[in-house]
Amino acid sequence: MIIDPSVGVLASAMSFLADRGMSLRYVLLTHLPEHELETILQKLRATGPRIVAHESTEYQGVDLRLRDNDVVYFGEETVRVLHTPGQMPCAVTYWWGDRLFTGETLLATGPGVCQQGGNIAQQWRSINDKLLTFPDEYLVFPGRESRKRRVACIAEFRSTLQRKSIRSGTPFQRAKLQDPPDPAGSDGNPTHTTSCSLVGA
Repeated sequence: MIIDPSVGVLASAMSFLADRGMSLRYVLLTHLPEHELETILQKLRATGPRIVAHESTEYQGVDLRLRDNDVVYFGEETVRVLHTPGQMPCAVTYWWGDRLFTGETLLATGPGVCQQGGNIAQQWRSINDKLLTFPDEYLVFPGRESRKRRVACIAEFRSTLQRKSIRSGTPFQRAKLQDPPDPAGSDGNPTHTTSCSLVGA
């Protein structure tokens, strides 16, 4: 699977897979795709990959519409969907192992810019109430580069917010720190099973 590919990256990825006799199964979108990418995705769907996005997306070229906490399976791995609206109503984060693929919701240097019905207050709630509940060492992989950075960790964002809170004189609402739920239960099955959670099983 591939998450939020640019047109150039998608072409390179397809060539890489073809050279190794592999095929692309899913394209996961964290938000509405750019118009240029939409055209590529339409052609790509005809070759087999399924386009995945949140159920509220307005993009019509979606094969699988997912909800918060749904699980996508690929091989022996699982990716959990976290609905993180704000940057766009349909914005999601994909959680794999100790990595969070945040799209435009949270870049390596801070929140992304709200677009198409976005709401900055809702975006901050998604960041604080969902993303900052993960352990400090979890890595954040945004959908694009920001100030020449492509990756960050939860500890950086938590530290930055604390410093800003001290300077502004307002209390920082520290997210409750606890171990996030395991994408798979003790028996190897997902801990949440909504009507469309068993994608790719």
